[in-house]
Amino acid sequence: MIRIVFVDDEANILQAMRRTLHAMRHEWSMEFASSGAAALEELAKTPADVIVSDMRMPGMDGWQLLTQVKKLYPQMVRLVLSGHADPGSIMRSVGVAHQYLAKPCESAALKAAISRTHRLKVLLSSDRLAHLVGNVEMLPSAPKAFQEILACLQQPDASMADAARIIGSDVAMTANVIKLVNSAFFGSRQPITTASRAVAYLGLNTLGALVLGHSAFKSGVTTGIAGFSLEQLWQHSLDVATTARTLAIHENLSPTQAEEAFLAGMLHDVGKVVFATRAAAAGDDPEGSVEARTQQMEAHHAEVGAYLLGLWGFPNSIVEAVAFHHSPSQAAGDGLTLPRLIHIADRLVHQRREKCSGAFDRGLEPDLLEKLKLADRWSDWLATLDFLDGGKSAA
Repeated sequence: MIRIVFVDDEANILQAMRRTLHAMRHEWSMEFASSGAAALEELAKTPADVIVSDMRMPGMDGWQLLTQVKKLYPQMVRLVLSGHADPGSIMRSVGVAHQYLAKPCESAALKAAISRTHRLKVLLSSDRLAHLVGNVEMLPSAPKAFQEILACLQQPDASMADAARIIGSDVAMTANVIKLVNSAFFGSRQPITTASRAVAYLGLNTLGALVLGHSAFKSGVTTGIAGFSLEQLWQHSLDVATTARTLAIHENLSPTQAEEAFLAGMLHDVGKVVFATRAAAAGDDPEGSVEARTQQMEAHHAEVGAYLLGLWGFPNSIVEAVAFHHSPSQAAGDGLTLPRLIHIADRLVHQRREKCSGAFDRGLEPDLLEKLKLADRWSDWLATLDFLDGGKSAA
């Protein structure tokens, strides 16, 4: 059973929540606190899985409360449910809240956000990994891309096209900006899944405030895994994203599916970034050697990445594609589903990179292409990708 603490200083709001969520009492254990201090007292007695807090409260506001919760209980899911916070307060919540829900919030939306956390906890059963993921605020960008976006946004004649190009080539920036633009604060009615749409929706002034004033992006950080390179990982991710979109178009999938394939390809290895950037802080890990961390990263990065994106409110289709990009048969659905598409794109990128080594094991799930009736497509896909690369080189 999920344990949830709701925090709001308005008694009528808490009463309304009790009535609205009464039907969930057999699935959720719920406590209702009228202040940040009362919530911390309740958590000290019995920690919870989820905390849902208002932003503007007297004494200890929502940002201060969630900052304390993050420090004391990093594995706890932190949601903001607020309707009166000023933009500055919302910007402060970027680093401490996993999701922002706006009041008035339909009960179905609140239930969906909380229920998603339960599914994620089932997916990621290790408390240690949940603790590790819960501490992640923003993913670190590759240093070169970070300097490029800073320089771009400080130019008086900066263009949205330039900003979108830089953000779209860096996995961390893509994840961070899409997380922000799809939060309830920015009010997008339809999910936004591309960097260009996110930049156009936010505008350069808001984007500049997020990056320059509120550290929505941050540069590469020291990792705890020797030889790990953000630049190389981001290049691989961009290659997989481009390949996945090309395959989607080649196989006559819709433009929306092609967009989704690009985003899933960009984000499929974000779990590796979590491992690499948090490993240095895992000094209490008895298996904290470089070799052990590398093995853990390779074994668990898919589910860790999916858990993080799920906490951040990414669409289930993207979360599922990231979770199962090494084992797509575990995901539901028939035909060329998004997890299968990303799995194939990832293996195509590896083969193209390592083709000079001679015979190559595709690394695909056994009989995957045969089951999809795509066994004869592999050489066609490679030829299409080679042709497109040749066209870029010629240009």
